[in-house]
Amino acid sequence: MTKQADLKTKAIRGSLWSLLENFSLQIVQFVVSVVLARILEPKDYGLIAITGIFTSISAAITDGGFEKTIIQKKDPSQTQVSTIFYLNVLLGALMTLVLIVCAPTIALFFKEPALTQILQIVAFSILLTSLGQMQQTLLMKELQFKRISYSRIVSSWVSGISGVLFALNGFGVWSLVYSTMLYQITTLLFFWIKASWYPQFSFSYNAVKSIIPYGLNILASSIFFFMIQQFNNFIVGKSYSKAELGLFNRGNKFPDLITGIIQSVVLNMSLPLFSKLQDDPEQLYNTVRKTNKIIAFISFPLLFLLLIKAEDITIFLFTEKWRGSIIFLQLFCVVKILEPFISIQRELILAQGKSKLLLKIFIFTSLIEIILTLSIIRFGILFIVLSTFISRIIQFLTYSIISSKRLNKSWIDEINWSKPYFLITFFMSLAVIGSELLVHTLSLHLPMVVKLAMQFLIGISTYLFVASKMKIDEIALIYHVKNLIIKQK
Repeated sequence: MTKQADLKTKAIRGSLWSLLENFSLQIVQFVVSVVLARILEPKDYGLIAITGIFTSISAAITDGGFEKTIIQKKDPSQTQVSTIFYLNVLLGALMTLVLIVCAPTIALFFKEPALTQILQIVAFSILLTSLGQMQQTLLMKELQFKRISYSRIVSSWVSGISGVLFALNGFGVWSLVYSTMLYQITTLLFFWIKASWYPQFSFSYNAVKSIIPYGLNILASSIFFFMIQQFNNFIVGKSYSKAELGLFNRGNKFPDLITGIIQSVVLNMSLPLFSKLQDDPEQLYNTVRKTNKIIAFISFPLLFLLLIKAEDITIFLFTEKWRGSIIFLQLFCVVKILEPFISIQRELILAQGKSKLLLKIFIFTSLIEIILTLSIIRFGILFIVLSTFISRIIQFLTYSIISSKRLNKSWIDEINWSKPYFLITFFMSLAVIGSELLVHTLSLHLPMVVKLAMQFLIGISTYLFVASKMKIDEIALIYHVKNLIIKQK
């Protein structure tokens, strides 16, 4: 087997395990979210959304940009790896302490006293993450996603079942807090067992001095990324009621779930894979193109199905009290379309060692989004979503133009390849809307679960049928993946 074929096989197998992991994680989170949404009020979800603003930014700082540095570097020494481990733990402890101390001030700023205790408990998840960060990074570097997936799958079920039990016993919003902490503790234990690596008692600044500039650029980019990612929650949480923030955040959950699974699978694979191909521009370009096509093939139909059936899904799962989130759900389905492709372009730039360039792009696109949001926030929450969509278009075009220049390709190709996938999705959407009109015309009073299952089946069947007739490459990939699964059995 050639090196490229071996990398391809490892990538597909790694993707399968990563997909299994994310599917398991999302199933648990989905069940927990449905249970909690039926028990809690939108305001409670608003509180959790505010908590996420500070924990996500703190987690980015804790990483220090060194995770991607280790993955990108071909042969890091044991001293370098151990030194970075201690730096991560130090940053994790520092950020945990900062969040605990600042929790009362944050609660006062948002005029929500309950935030104090929630933030102080959740802050310890940052320290727990830092303790297992290097083990996870080393497993990712070697494409050992089976071990990562096993750890996270077990942890997700432990925390998920616990979260449901807490919710059913009246713990309310604390159900999510406690289940999150259990997930972090269980995952940490498994990473230390599965990684087969333990830090040496050595710390050398000189050993990591050469890679610090690269790491700092990634760190700054990560901070900008998470700040922008949470910026809308911050603005809505401060400018509007916590109930409105809860509806806004709930509307984002399902589109984020779909793109989150795809991004987790693809991004876990892409940086290690792109880094190994960084000396072969043509192969790297082909790999990026195939990755983009796979993302489009999976994400387009799912997001459009969700957009079309947003009302039925929301009312069926979360009851009438969440009706206000439907418009946000539909809008975020459109906003999220470009996100995975933007992430792929970021990973490509990092794989080529251009972290400084990535930082410049982040600053440029972040400033645009902030200016847009602040300019139109007075018109209402819906315009905040609009500003996000415009920002994503600008980001996508910026990354596409820069990446295409680095790969000596036309940036127009970054748009043209997507046309067949939009066309297939269009036919699928017509089939689903047609089935809805047929049910209405015939006055069929079907149970909601039967109606949704029927329409999703019609949609996916139409999508696969049209894709096979158009001879889309990903149909062949499905058979290849199926054969790999059969061989592994």
